[in-house]
Amino acid sequence: MIRTCQLLTTLLGAVCLAVGAAAEDTGQPPRRTRYPDASQTTSSPPRYAIAGYAGFRLFQIDSLLFESNEIDFGITEGDFASGRTGFEVSFAVVPAVEILVGIEWGDAETYGNYLDLVYEDGSEIEHSAWLEMTEYLLGARIRPLPGSRLSPYLVLGLSVANYRYGEAGDFVNFDTADIYYDEYGERLFLPGFFAGAGLDFAVWRLPFERRLDVFAEFRYARAQGEHEEGFAGFGDLTVGRTGALFGLRIRF
Repeated sequence: MIRTCQLLTTLLGAVCLAVGAAAEDTGQPPRRTRYPDASQTTSSPPRYAIAGYAGFRLFQIDSLLFESNEIDFGITEGDFASGRTGFEVSFAVVPAVEILVGIEWGDAETYGNYLDLVYEDGSEIEHSAWLEMTEYLLGARIRPLPGSRLSPYLVLGLSVANYRYGEAGDFVNFDTADIYYDEYGERLFLPGFFAGAGLDFAVWRLPFERRLDVFAEFRYARAQGEHEEGFAGFGDLTVGRTGALFGLRIRF
């Protein structure tokens, strides 16, 4: 009887110890799982962005060729005002400063005629002129208020412009008075710079501080070089561009 009581007492103690251990284990997370606090993700401001835009640009061209075109044919730099389309990616090195890489293109065509000369039947001696520019951009965007929904910024950087200009049509040989058809052209790579100011507005906020922005920007650019190929005798060339652009930017 005594041995039975001792055995029951031992079994009862073992059961109590097991129940106590199980009660302590129910408050612990299962092994190989994260604690609730450890599973929470901390949000961080967006660092990358992709943007597409469109707009317009006006030209300010300093060149003997364009001065001659205005005198002889009535073609001015204003005739080459054109639309612009661009694409850009950027990376925020710190919240207030982003590095950007972009490409932008646009073209325009116009027509002119000799102002002081005509054919014998009185019809005009005409030709066309076209200007294409593709720009490769590397720059920085500075945001004084990087985290706000309405975010103004400044942008500046370096550019290389792939400049293509050409003329085709009827021309006059003033030595022989002959009228002939011909085509002239040149393709140049012009180094330069750009600068501007803009404003982003978050129209759609996504999880983890991602956002979709609309933006507007005013930008000025300038590039310099020298005429070559079909216009090699006209010397230096300076091409300024002024205009606005509007687009969408995804920041993530």
